[in-house]
Amino acid sequence: MIRDLLKWVVPGLVTVLAGSTLSLAMTSPDIERDVIGQTSATAARAGFDWAELSFAMRDVTLSGTTTDQAYVDAAVQRIAMIPGVRSVKTNVTLAPLASPYRLEASIDGGTVSLAGGVPDETTRQLLLNRAKIEQGALELRSGMPERQLWVAGAQFAIDQLRFFDEGGARISDLKVDISGRAKSARDFRDLLIALRAGAPAGVTLGEVEITPALVSPYQWSAISDGRRIEVSGFVPDENLVERYRSAETGGKSVATGLALASGEPSGFAEVSQKLIEQLSRLEYGTASIVDGQSTLTGAPPTFEVAQAVMEQLQGAGSIIELEPPRVDDYWASATLQAGGELIFDGYAPDTATRDELKSVGGAQTDWLQLARGAPERYQSAMDFGLSALRRMSEGRFSLRQNVLSLSGVARSGEDYQALIKTIAEDAPQGFVLARAEIDAPVAADYQWSVRKNAAGELSLSGMVPNAPAKSSLVTAAGSSVSADLAFASGEPRNFVASAETGILLLEWLANGEVVFDGSGWTITGTAKSEIDKAAIEADFVSRKLAGAGWSMSIAAPVPVIPVAEPYTWSATSTGADVTLTGYVPDADARLRFSSKAQNSADTTQVASGAPVGFVVSAEAALDAVMAIGDAEARFDGANWSLAGRATSVEVRDAALAALESTTDVTSWSIAVEAPEPGPTQPYLWSATKTPDGAVTVEGLVPADELKRVVAMRVGEGLNDLTVIDPPAPDGFPLDVLAAIDSLSRLSDGFVSFDGTQWRIDGNLLDAEGASAIDTALAGAATPANAWQLTLLEPVVPAAQVEPEAPIEPEFDAATATAQEPALVSAVDPDYAFSASRAEDGSFILSGQVPSDEALSQIAGITDGDTAEVSIADGAPEGFLTSAKIGLGALSLLTSGQLDLIDGTWRLTGAADDTTERDGVLDAIAAEEAATWSADIAAPEPVLDEPVAAVQPVATPAADKVDISACVGPIADFSGRNAILFQSGAALIANESEIALDELVIILAECPDALIRIEGHTDADGDARLNLGLSVARAEAVVTALVERGIDPQRLYALGYGETKPIADNGTSAGKRLNRRIVVTVSDEHF
Repeated sequence: MIRDLLKWVVPGLVTVLAGSTLSLAMTSPDIERDVIGQTSATAARAGFDWAELSFAMRDVTLSGTTTDQAYVDAAVQRIAMIPGVRSVKTNVTLAPLASPYRLEASIDGGTVSLAGGVPDETTRQLLLNRAKIEQGALELRSGMPERQLWVAGAQFAIDQLRFFDEGGARISDLKVDISGRAKSARDFRDLLIALRAGAPAGVTLGEVEITPALVSPYQWSAISDGRRIEVSGFVPDENLVERYRSAETGGKSVATGLALASGEPSGFAEVSQKLIEQLSRLEYGTASIVDGQSTLTGAPPTFEVAQAVMEQLQGAGSIIELEPPRVDDYWASATLQAGGELIFDGYAPDTATRDELKSVGGAQTDWLQLARGAPERYQSAMDFGLSALRRMSEGRFSLRQNVLSLSGVARSGEDYQALIKTIAEDAPQGFVLARAEIDAPVAADYQWSVRKNAAGELSLSGMVPNAPAKSSLVTAAGSSVSADLAFASGEPRNFVASAETGILLLEWLANGEVVFDGSGWTITGTAKSEIDKAAIEADFVSRKLAGAGWSMSIAAPVPVIPVAEPYTWSATSTGADVTLTGYVPDADARLRFSSKAQNSADTTQVASGAPVGFVVSAEAALDAVMAIGDAEARFDGANWSLAGRATSVEVRDAALAALESTTDVTSWSIAVEAPEPGPTQPYLWSATKTPDGAVTVEGLVPADELKRVVAMRVGEGLNDLTVIDPPAPDGFPLDVLAAIDSLSRLSDGFVSFDGTQWRIDGNLLDAEGASAIDTALAGAATPANAWQLTLLEPVVPAAQVEPEAPIEPEFDAATATAQEPALVSAVDPDYAFSASRAEDGSFILSGQVPSDEALSQIAGITDGDTAEVSIADGAPEGFLTSAKIGLGALSLLTSGQLDLIDGTWRLTGAADDTTERDGVLDAIAAEEAATWSADIAAPEPVLDEPVAAVQPVATPAADKVDISACVGPIADFSGRNAILFQSGAALIANESEIALDELVIILAECPDALIRIEGHTDADGDARLNLGLSVARAEAVVTALVERGIDPQRLYALGYGETKPIADNGTSAGKRLNRRIVVTVSDEHF
């Protein structure tokens, strides 16, 4: 007890004594500050954290809340002992201890309530007033943290209630937790602003869970324009906004203008995100949610996307309203069945259009789908097709993009005529009628006949399948024919060919008839002569007509040979054509002369009264006329004469020498002129190449064929100024080609021939240029050592020679591409070209070509009508190459059509047989740079098998050979009929030597391929003789090619005689086309 007393009293005495001493030197303010400092420090050291101190000079008032009076007494004693303290008063509240020290403030339905502990009545009232309420479940509790901080935190918590319609705030010690639902969007915003400012200093902001304001109706929407999706309305939290931005939208950006709100329907987050993802798959559209109902509208790009969107939203209960998908390959068709049912298929742009089509009598539209992307004037095209179908018993109309096609069987002959007229007229504006195949109505009993009267006049009657067939038969019968023909289908197989055969057979008859009675063909009549009777019977056998169901009954004529007085005869030549007039003693002589002069117009008649030796003299005179070229031989009944003008003295002298060696010309009147030889001009030729690759060729060439070969070798950039002058030096064509090949190895320079010396000057293109030129000159006719060469090596950049060359930057393909200038104009998707070949071999061209040079080359291949061809940019790549190959293939058909439509080449027509057809298909199949389609008809052969003259020795090969480099040029070569022969013989004309050189060059491009050489003749003369002549001519070409270095094992000669005409043998022009050599190439290794 004494020790305890001393513990308190002794220090106090010391303090009092010391304080008394110090007080003498201190003023009152200093004393008060000292008392406050020592008292506060003492309370803190003693752990009196519950205590609240107030001072009035040296008087101290102790207040606060604690749990035990002993704590109050101890504090009073301790404070009273502090020097300078005069008195200690107490105003302490005793209450139970609360730990943690809590206060909860809540609001519900606008009513605020408080609950928890407070240190005293003053604080209680302060907080009730702050909450603007009179009562609260507030109990006195001790254990409050630092009073000022705790009260500030409690007030902060109460203040947040003004933003809620339900929720609360709780302070626990010095940490404030807040949760609840905002009254409005504005309150939600203001509350977030307040919370961002933070709690009062010394107070910690703990858990915060704030629900946005409740809205109704709960609305949300998303709009897509195909590039961007804009989302607006309400969402329950920011996390969902982030999910929208990271949703799978196929690269479309998502822009949000959303407000936070509660009251969202069940599954809102999942449904809304799914709507955004499916909306992104549409070309455009909207999505929305109003309370619990979701909706999606818009335009899907395809049917597959539409189906996928439907499946994805199937379980979400969404209302889905999608427009028809877009279709790139837009098509529609209407098929009229035999029973009258009309079935639509494909696409229609909208429900109204589909309903209108359904309203057509008997129409079925179940297969007609709705789709966007219909061509403009879709309805006009459908009206056009339906109008045509009304005239058919069955048929089909279709459109694909802007291309129309029409096929079917007409109801009647009148309907057929009307349909043909419709086809001839233009398709609806904006459309192209690419295909129209209309058959006449089927006839139950098909009848046809051609009759020839005694005057030689032909008349046609009965039925024909179509207008082209009628035109063909009328043409075959001649311009004076009368025709009473009705259109009907149901014709027998090969009807047109059989009818044309019948018309041709009538040539042998003085009068007669060819009839098809529905079951077979019959020929009756009277032959012009015994020879003609034998000829028609031989023709009948050679054509194997009996085996094809034909029958024939021909009466022999009564032989009548008139006497001619005076007995005249003449042969007139104007170049390649020969005219024969007058009389001959018998049919054999007439046939002999006509066969000799194949390009002849023969009006001679058989008559008696010829003088002795007439046939020998006439044949010699005919040979002289044909040799001179521009001449006339005449017999006036008493005397022979020969007059004309030869191309040279040598030609004249040779012709006259041959005449004198055959017959006695002592009494002949001969007046044949010839130009006197003038001074010989040097045969000059040159080709110059500029650094930009352009090549200019000048001087003389012997034939057009060499110009074409040079054009093929040079390609684009050729300026050909050469002039044709036939008498070229020996081997000139091969030297020209070697020179052109050498020029291609120069970057710039020239090659030239001055009449005696070949020369090459220029800058080599690369290090291999000299070697390549040596190789080119090895194929020249002039020895390589006879050429004068001045060649400069290519300049080597210093960077390639110096040992310390700077390192070049890596090649950037993207940069290089971007810097490269655009040299080629954009491809026009509507670029079109067309070429048709009639059965007489004539071509008609229309459409567009890229340049005058291209038009010149195409015209040179076809010799066709180019009036409807225009020059236009935008041709697809490789246009000229594809056109050449297509035209070459077209020239091998009896008739056909070549078209370029929508970037695709299409070849249609008819071939003589399957072999010819396969050759054509091989020709276009080898062209890989373009897209091709073909439809080539090929009837089974009914005529004699060809006579094989030279059989190649076949060697097995594991693989097919590549013939792509020579298929097109060979087809072009055959189409030009470039190899000519002396009349009636298998001797190749001198002017064809250059053509043979050209052929050798072409064949070198596919050195391992098997080559077929076909010989054909016109129908003049005996068929068997013609067959032998065709074989001999094919063999002559083979021999000429072997002499020029072509391996004989590659070559296969065939003779067809007159069995495969490509034109009318009734005209001179047609005969000229039929006398031809056809070269084809096979991908089989020889």
